[in-house]
This record gives sequence, structure tokens and C-alpha cells, in this order.
Amino acid sequence: MRRAVLGGPGDLTVVDAKEPEPRRGEVLVKVAACGICGSDLHAFNGEHPLVIYPVTPGHEFSGTIVAAGEGADPGLVGRNACVEPSLVCGTCPQCVSGRYNICGGLRVMGFQAPGAMCGFIAVPVDRLHMLPEDVGLEAGALAEPAAVGVHALGRSGVEPGASILIVGAGVIGLMVLKVAKALGCRVAVVEGSAERAERAIGFGADEAVVFPDALAQPADRGFDAVFECVGRAETIDLAVRAAPRGGTVVAVGVAPGPVPVPMPLVQDGEIDIRGTLMYTGADFERAIELIRSGATTPGEFVTHRVTVDELERGYELAGMAGPETLKVLVEIGEGN
Repeated sequence: MRRAVLGGPGDLTVVDAKEPEPRRGEVLVKVAACGICGSDLHAFNGEHPLVIYPVTPGHEFSGTIVAAGEGADPGLVGRNACVEPSLVCGTCPQCVSGRYNICGGLRVMGFQAPGAMCGFIAVPVDRLHMLPEDVGLEAGALAEPAAVGVHALGRSGVEPGASILIVGAGVIGLMVLKVAKALGCRVAVVEGSAERAERAIGFGADEAVVFPDALAQPADRGFDAVFECVGRAETIDLAVRAAPRGGTVVAVGVAPGPVPVPMPLVQDGEIDIRGTLMYTGADFERAIELIRSGATTPGEFVTHRVTVDELERGYELAGMAGPETLKVLVEIGEGN
């Protein structure tokens, strides 16, 4: 099979490798499709603080189960699934409480453990989420980013019909938008260009403004929550300033390092800043439901497709900030 290996920042190779064998409690998945996300770009560019090189990238994926290891149900063979890429200890206080997404020993496929930019991958059975018959493999690869949006909404505590602001409408910001609209929320978006703001309107935003203009907007619009989906100092500052007194800011974007936060506003306005990391199984199942219902579709998000051997080109495409590029999908299933 073909396997991508990220040896270090900018050091990407694709090699021939032997198919892995599933161990006890694992199944072997023939990978069909794997998305490229912003965290993958951070790892490729050397900007991800937690990646362990060398590593096979890829954590947004789906495929078909082709073999079962000892202790795994052989009846799973032949079924399609997407995979929750979190590997956790199961015994720390966070895991025991159900918040295993913040496990102290968390390893994520594609960053600290082998990922799915390859023909086949062995995964624990408890990381599988079976796809309904009417959800295709390409759609299944969108479950992971959709689950990020589901978890972020859950962390905010907003109720149906709430008013929210999303700062940054890339793939994850748009996933937050889709989940919020399915909840009946009113959604405003701040983007970096008129074209990207217009794209957000096309995805269902009730209003969208361009970043410089947003600074002139009233500071207290009554948003129930503000979602920062970029991870840059200036957008984090904007998110805090846009939050009403007593409001909530959810940090969704991954900052490349320490960033300043206007703490006097946080203290004086009793603003809650909440982190959000990945998802749990319940978030994944909700994401699959949204995809199945048509609330989120590959046709909206997938703008480019490449093969594993074209992965570096896929990274280049994913790094483009224009409105013509959203999700770059690596098609892996053919030829393996």
C-alpha cells in the first residue's frame, strides 16, 4: 500500500509499506477518503505544538472494515465506518468522568499516532462509528470536522434559538454555523474578505461582515456566545471584545503559540472563555445524524480531491485562503 510519512516540517514522502495487521480488539480499515484540515497544515508547516515526527498524517477519515483482530466481532467485516481518531487511557479522572477528549494521555491519529493517509489502518473497535447505508464514504469523512462543530456548540451552552457570532468561517467555522442553524440559532459571521463573507451567507449565515468593518460594530450585540475559529491574536481579541458582559467566548481555533487576551474586559465583564478540544462519541453520532439529514453535505464542503501521491499539492490547496477552497479530500480507496 501507499503510505504518507511526515518526517518533519515540510518533509513529506509517500512510500510503499506493508499492510498492518489488526491486534486484539482492533479491526483493519481500508481507507476510502481522508480530509486535510488546518491542524494538518500546522503539522506540515512545523506550527503544531504537539505533533510527534515522524508520523503518518490524517485523522478525518472513513473506510470499509476488511479484517477483525482477536476479540473483535468478525461480523463487522464489510461494513463502512468513520473513525474517532482519539486514543485515550480510559482510567484518568477525565476519562472516568466521560470527558475522555481531554485525557491526560491523549494521542490523536495523525499527530502522535499513525494516521490514515495510507491504504489501510488498524484501529480499536471502540473508535468506530458505523455509517448508515444512506451515508456514503465521502460523507463519512466529514463526520470528524462536523463533530468538532457539535462539541463546540455543546461547550457554549447555547439553547435553540440563541444568537451567536462566529469569527472565521473556514471549514470548522462553517461546521459550527451548520450545527447552529440546525439548532435554530441566529448566526452572524466575521470574515477576512467580502468573498468569504458572501460564502458564509450561502452556507446559511443570517449576516456576515468583513474583519476590518467588524471593529466598528457595536461591542454589545447581545450574542449568547462568540466562537473564535481562527486562532490568531487579532481574531481572539475581536472575539473577546464582541462578547457581551456576562457572555461566553468559545476558543475553537488552534493558536500557534501564546497570544494576548484583553483580560481587563474578561474580568470587568465576567466573560467566560471556554476551550473546546475535539469531541466525544456522542458528538460523532450527532454529526452523522446531521450528515444523514442533509444539514451538512460533501457537495457544500469538498472543493478539491487529490490522491495520496498528490498529498503535498493537497496541502498547498488547503492552505489557500480564497473562497474557492474549502475541504480538500484525499481519495485513497482506489488502487489499494
